[in-house]
Amino acid sequence: MRLIAANVVVGIGVFLWIWGAVHLTGKKSCLWKIHALGIADTVGSLLILVGALLYSAENWPHILLAMGAVAFWGTAFAFVLARLGGSPTKGGQE
Repeated sequence: MRLIAANVVVGIGVFLWIWGAVHLTGKKSCLWKIHALGIADTVGSLLILVGALLYSAENWPHILLAMGAVAFWGTAFAFVLARLGGSPTKGGQE
């Protein structure tokens, strides 16, 4: 039962990866596409790691470390992209 749950969670994660990549062909702005891809990629990666945790619980310290890194860097990267893509301010200062 645990292996079935692990495979389902990994499958959902891979689906999110593909969903994020497919939406790059849409007509929305480039920043919206990158934002959607970043969310889909981060959540999909976290779900894949949850599936790995269900599959191989004895490696939980390594998997939790990887989950923390994915959650932190995915969020930090999205924040940096949002700051870089924002509208310029007058005089270059906020």
